[in-house]
Amino acid sequence: MLVIGAGPAGSAAAVALARQGADVVLADRHAFPRDKACGDALIPDALDVLRRLGLQGPVLAESRRFQALDIYAPGGCGVRLHGPSACLPREALDETLRRAALAAGARFLGRHRLESALEEEGRVTGAAFRDLESGTRVPVSARVTLLATGAAAGPLRAFGACTRVEPSAMAGRVYLQVDAALAEELDALCISFDRAICPGYGWIFPGPRGVLNVGVGFFKDGPPPSLTNLQHLLRRFVERFAPAARVWARGRLLGPMKGAPLRTGLRGARLQRPGLLVTGEAAGLTYAFSGEGIGKAMEGALLAADLAWEALGGDAPALAALGPRYERVLRERFGALFHAHDLAQRRLARPSLADLLAARARPGSYGHRQLEAMFNQAPLEGRLFSPWGLLRALVG
Repeated sequence: MLVIGAGPAGSAAAVALARQGADVVLADRHAFPRDKACGDALIPDALDVLRRLGLQGPVLAESRRFQALDIYAPGGCGVRLHGPSACLPREALDETLRRAALAAGARFLGRHRLESALEEEGRVTGAAFRDLESGTRVPVSARVTLLATGAAAGPLRAFGACTRVEPSAMAGRVYLQVDAALAEELDALCISFDRAICPGYGWIFPGPRGVLNVGVGFFKDGPPPSLTNLQHLLRRFVERFAPAARVWARGRLLGPMKGAPLRTGLRGARLQRPGLLVTGEAAGLTYAFSGEGIGKAMEGALLAADLAWEALGGDAPALAALGPRYERVLRERFGALFHAHDLAQRRLARPSLADLLAARARPGSYGHRQLEAMFNQAPLEGRLFSPWGLLRALVG
């Protein structure tokens, strides 16, 4: 098995495959540990996958832990949703997952840049890399290749799997060091759809040791954003959104903003070809509503790993059926959820509607229960952002 990309999706797949006895090569263009632009939030779905991998304890030991998420509507009304979550910089999270893959028996090719797919009679049979240390070409053959390279279009194009070059969204973050007293006061993850940046969004995610992840994003789907320069969007966010202004005034910037593209809503890529499975953010396994994708990236990767291992133990027809089966199961499992988040993103781009929903989302109300269910990945009672769901939420 060849897994390309050692982020959460790729490393999670490598852990699962290697533990089952597969011969796994995990390749990435970076040396590790390495920084990665991300919000760093681990919401309930991510924590659940880490538990399944036996890694929740080690990750939480390094993280800042919470039991709530605060969402702010454009007018400033806040809604608190309860559920377990955490924040840990991706540099630490990804290294924990990668080391777990190596401990399970996977081999790591760091500083190996993907150059091309290897193909034979229309079937992907691995990939060719360029060793960035020696400059040599390194071909790696595999019966099944998992592509988990994130939102970048280049790797998808190399495998003939890109259906949309442009990303769904753009986001950027900075790290801010604050004093211990302020850090202690911040008792929840925070996402804001403040009117000053709507239909963009911003966040304040308190990490360990008093370091905050503060960022902004905007979506390319839906109403056009008023600002598409992430630096300008961040400046407006920390000037106009009171909680952001407060931490910004008392914090010390630890470095420049880092930005990254997003692929959301299970769109933008072919999910499979013969010999190839596309997973993680490369497959669009990121929420449009919040830009969060670590949990679903790992879930999709574990599904790909389980189905691939099963197919590799079968006959030729089982291996031929792997791709279509993976795509069908992935869409059945996540399609409705991503549709709900797409609807949420479009509805919340309308400030007046978002404000009205927030005002009606009192604890115990239908709207509050639905939002909390989305956050906790619990079965939804209905579709909050459907016409019927909106009507029920607005009437209380």
